[in-house]
Amino acid sequence: MRRSLIRAALLAALASAGCQTVDLGTPPADVNACEPSQQFFIDQIWPNFLGQTYTGGVHCYDSQCHDPGAGRQLSLTNPIEAGTVPLPTDWANNYASAASLMNCADPTSSLLLLVPEGGMSHGGGTLIMPNGPEATLIDMWVSAP
Repeated sequence: MRRSLIRAALLAALASAGCQTVDLGTPPADVNACEPSQQFFIDQIWPNFLGQTYTGGVHCYDSQCHDPGAGRQLSLTNPIEAGTVPLPTDWANNYASAASLMNCADPTSSLLLLVPEGGMSHGGGTLIMPNGPEATLIDMWVSAP
């Protein structure tokens, strides 16, 4: 009986001497979350990059390229409504698709740039130059208010 009491006391002492809880504060934002400015997307990214007319009169949102039925990672429509925040549905879908290909920690390594730069396989070929104006826009997009 005495051994049982000693054993129980030892177990209680060991349990209370275990690791203490440490408050690490508020968890950081998800490192993979990327929510660049919606207004900058409307004002700059769409007209100066994704909505542009490229060689041969093609657009990223054309049916053989990145329209929603094409089944590609980037899915775009030609927005009909004026772009304002909060975003109308067509703009919101374009924004979400483009933002999902962003790397906010290193914007110039985003798939949104690497693919049309020809750094990765792209059925539309090379559309933009590496480190061209589109790269500057993407970099600005991440820090825009």
